[in-house]
Amino acid sequence: MCGIAGLFHRNGAPADRALAEAMADRLRHRGPDAGGAWSERSIALSHRRLAIRDLSPAGVQPFLSACGRVVVVYNGELYNDRKLAERLRREAGFTPRTTTDTEIIPAAYLAWGDDAVGELEGIFSFALWDRERERLLLARDHIGTKPLYIADIGPTLFFGSEIKAILPALAARPRLSPPDVAHMLALGYPAPTRATLLGMRQLAPGSFLIADREGVVEKSYWRPWRASDITDPEVARSAFIDEFKTVVSDQLISDVAVGSLQSGGIDSSLITMALPQERSIPLFSVRFPEASHDESSHVQALAAAAGREIRWIDMANDGAVADDFDACVLAADGQLADSSMLAAFRLCRLVRQHVAVALSGDGADEFFGGYPTYRATILAERYGPLAPRALASRLASAIKAVGGVSEKRIPKSELFYRFAYGFSQAAPHAAWRHYLADSERKALYGPALADELERDALALYASEYDAASGGPADKGLLADQSFYLPADMLVKLDRASMAHGLEVRVPFLDRRIMELAGRMSSPLFFGEDGKSTKLILRRALKALGAPSKIVSGAKRGFNVPVNLLLKGALRPLADRLLDRDADVFSPMLRSDGVRKIWRDHINGRRDEKYVVWTLLTLGRWIEKERLH
Repeated sequence: MCGIAGLFHRNGAPADRALAEAMADRLRHRGPDAGGAWSERSIALSHRRLAIRDLSPAGVQPFLSACGRVVVVYNGELYNDRKLAERLRREAGFTPRTTTDTEIIPAAYLAWGDDAVGELEGIFSFALWDRERERLLLARDHIGTKPLYIADIGPTLFFGSEIKAILPALAARPRLSPPDVAHMLALGYPAPTRATLLGMRQLAPGSFLIADREGVVEKSYWRPWRASDITDPEVARSAFIDEFKTVVSDQLISDVAVGSLQSGGIDSSLITMALPQERSIPLFSVRFPEASHDESSHVQALAAAAGREIRWIDMANDGAVADDFDACVLAADGQLADSSMLAAFRLCRLVRQHVAVALSGDGADEFFGGYPTYRATILAERYGPLAPRALASRLASAIKAVGGVSEKRIPKSELFYRFAYGFSQAAPHAAWRHYLADSERKALYGPALADELERDALALYASEYDAASGGPADKGLLADQSFYLPADMLVKLDRASMAHGLEVRVPFLDRRIMELAGRMSSPLFFGEDGKSTKLILRRALKALGAPSKIVSGAKRGFNVPVNLLLKGALRPLADRLLDRDADVFSPMLRSDGVRKIWRDHINGRRDEKYVVWTLLTLGRWIEKERLH
């Protein structure tokens, strides 16, 4: 797991190796163990290494193929490299020189060309230069676990694992992209192929890009799908347990210590129960002082059932929270306003003191139906046409106006408000998770966002739902797999962990598990009445011997008490940035609109915690990077 960066002048101009090195230097946190660069004519590649496999100098990158034709810089982990090595030995006479998985990438490319990308099983992004064809190949894993940002500036293509790696290459101060800022305000993140800076984008999950002097071409090699041909619960449970145990075992491959991130919920508990008994894998979990967020009793019960050691991280509402909030903003380059990143960031920092690799349960909700929004979407499809949108909109506004500000984990007023708001929208599934409501945009948007008032900020998310096949549950699953998961959850996971040089692996997002989930009919997740969540995973967890209170428990995760933090450790920052210094948002946002949202929230009139968190994220990034 590492950081990569580079540049390619498609007009043949000589590449600046020193610039490539400076780009990679901004990624030192992703690869604290070593760094390297390589350049030739119009191409320069750079790398920061986190040593996980083959800790010797043989694993250092940029990596050249044995014949010298191919150079690669790679961020990620392959789980089928040994199988591919054997296949390459039979088909192409391949003889490995190292034990690093990196070596498989150029060997597979030389044997199978661009099709090699689809043969790789793991989490990855990489850049491969074919010296003979003078051709650059950029690739990203199936679901977008590992990031890759791109900036096309004239004839030059810049790329890096994070936005901060590309910033040194820009000749002028970066500028914010109005439509993407509007999208972030609406949902807390830009779309999975976009960024909030003009001229910058992300390579789409499950795709690769070819760049040469003739141009740039992008191709998709994998997308989530649903066939739903498995309908028998016993067949599904047995198939899942067998495959999941294999995947978890495969993902333990490492030359350094491995641990597992454990909440009190189903997903991480399944990983724990699937761990090989002969492996001593410690569990890492968070304790909160707030009873509404603490789930340590569930974790203790699970650890006892699995016979595993727990190492606790205490999550206190202390003075360090403000510094950690700033660190999260920088880690994500201002691209994510998900408050749970703060807990993940603090957890990963302490986990890294013990291990360099950890397993996480991310992705199970999106592939096995873990969110209540799926039932809401089913109801909206069924009854939405009968409910006048104007009436639903007025109801949502009324609920929000009287709901006040609660310190509960998920207040009932919040659930009622979101349900009513979704019914008021043309695309309910995209609206359930909204941050900024339509009714608030006019008062908040500044001159630079004026054109966005006429556009639906949820349109890109909604288009994923509309383009998907199947019933409302299937469409909701596919929309979340292709949009919400890579744009929010996987950004949080990657940046929170790699900020500390911690490699986090995701068994539920192994292609074998994703495709098995795609074969399961939705009643296996939701029950015939549609009222359950992750039903097949609960059955699997019960079969593996987990405590019943976890098997039947509600969804849990690494949440933080946002309203308590805004009243406590983050109050000074919010008072300054969202009130006294609110002009920092101009011309994107109206300073008076920013102040009103903050004052309404802190005075208890309206619960605006999600919008406030987004404004704090955006504002701190604007300040730190001097954006406009």
